[in-house]
Amino acid sequence: MKSEFTPGPWTTKKIDDGVYDICRCGNDGIRTRVCRLHASQIQPEHGGTIEANARLIAAAPDLLSALERLAHPMADDDDLDYAREVIAK
Repeated sequence: MKSEFTPGPWTTKKIDDGVYDICRCGNDGIRTRVCRLHASQIQPEHGGTIEANARLIAAAPDLLSALERLAHPMADDDDLDYAREVIAK
């Protein structure tokens, strides 16, 4: 079963120190907030930073696309290169 989600691309926007929005910018130029992250919600023992977590969440649609390409029976080196590029984000 395929789950539904807000289509990408998603971007990050720093709202304040320790607060980031994950947004989708549609073709009409309208930004829609997908979620908001607060540094206070991250447990210190999990490491990382609020910005790194925001970037990872914003990359979700691209990561899904890369996995779908790699899972295709006709996947090739271009698909693998694309996946590596997305992971580097």
